[in-house]
Amino acid sequence: MALLDIKNLTVAFDTSVGLFKAVDGIDVSVEAREVLAIVGESGSGKSVAMLAVMGLLPKTATVTADKMEFEGLDLLAMTAQEKRKIIGKDIAMIFQSRWQA
Repeated sequence: MALLDIKNLTVAFDTSVGLFKAVDGIDVSVEAREVLAIVGESGSGKSVAMLAVMGLLPKTATVTADKMEFEGLDLLAMTAQEKRKIIGKDIAMIFQSRWQA
């Protein structure tokens, strides 16, 4: 069983002109003791996807997935209180920094 298993993750934001799809159907599988690095252009949805996994997006976001589990726990079914017990402790994100000379 994967430590983190995500199937068909989609994130859309409700805007004044309709839905904006920021993430469209990504799959991620990370085994225990593996490290995941997500690389892409600015605005490609890297941060939005991982913030969705942690449940840290605003209420204007709609997060759907066929499966989103961490250590066998269904992240889609967890309450915010249950997620707070693992976010930052078991699941964390290191944001990219821009190096300037």
